[in-house]
Amino acid sequence: MNKLYISIPILLLSISLNAQKLLTINQLDTCTVYSSVEEALLKPGKVYVLDLSSNSLKVLPKSIVKLKKLQRLNLSNNNITELPKELFKLKLLQELNLEENRLISLSPKISKLIHLKRLNLTRTKIPYIPESFSKLNNLRELNLSWNNLKADSILAIFDLKMLEDLNLMRNQLETLNPEICNFKNLLYLNLNFNPLQGLPEQFGNLNALIELDLGKNTELRNLPESFKKLTNLEYLNLKSVPLSYQEKQKLPKLEDDVIEY
Repeated sequence: MNKLYISIPILLLSISLNAQKLLTINQLDTCTVYSSVEEALLKPGKVYVLDLSSNSLKVLPKSIVKLKKLQRLNLSNNNITELPKELFKLKLLQELNLEENRLISLSPKISKLIHLKRLNLTRTKIPYIPESFSKLNNLRELNLSWNNLKADSILAIFDLKMLEDLNLMRNQLETLNPEICNFKNLLYLNLNFNPLQGLPEQFGNLNALIELDLGKNTELRNLPESFKKLTNLEYLNLKSVPLSYQEKQKLPKLEDDVIEY
C-alpha cells in the first residue's frame, strides 16, 4: 500500500512536468526560429521552432531527433518522399507542416506524435490515411486539401473528435462518412471542389460550424432536411452548386451576405 501512496505523487509530478514543456501557440510565435538543422544543433535544448521550408530537401536529417524540445516544424515546399522514424520520436511536436512534398505514404508511426494539434498535408500526394491516425486525439487542425483522396481512404480521421478545422478541398470525395456528424467542435469545414453527390442525413448536427465551403460541388443537388439547423454559420459557399428552389428552402435562415452563390 505504501508503494501506491508513493507512486501516485510521482505520476502526478511527471504529468505536471510534461504539461509544462508544452508551449502555447502565442509562446511559440515568439520563439527564435531556426532555419537549419545544423544551426539548431548548436543549441538543441533551446530549439522549439524549426523552419526548413523551401530547401529542396529530399531527406530529413536523422539528427533532428536530438531536438527534444521541438514543437513547431515546417517542412513545406520540399521534395521529401518518406518521413524518417527519428521524426516520430519528437514527442512534444505540436505543429507539423508537410505541404507541397511528395510523400509515397503517411507512416502509421505518426500516431506517436500524441501532442500534435496542427497538421498540414496539402499537396503531399498521400494515397490514404493510415488507421493509426485515429490516435491523434489532440489534433485541432487538419489540412488534407489537393490530394485526390477518396471517401474510403480517409476513414481514420472520423475518430478525431477534437477537430475544429478540417480542410478536404480538391479531393475525390463522392460521399461523406456519416460519422463526420459527430464532430461537435468543428468550426471550419472546407469541401470545395469535390464530386459530392450528397451529404449525411444528420449533417445538421455540425451546428457549431461558423464556416462551410461547398462551392464547386457540381454533382450536389440535394441537401438533408437537417441542414437548416446550421444557424451559426457566418459564411456558406454554394457557388456552382446546382440546388433547385425547393432544395434552397432547406437552408438555415441566415443574413443574405452570409451565403455566396
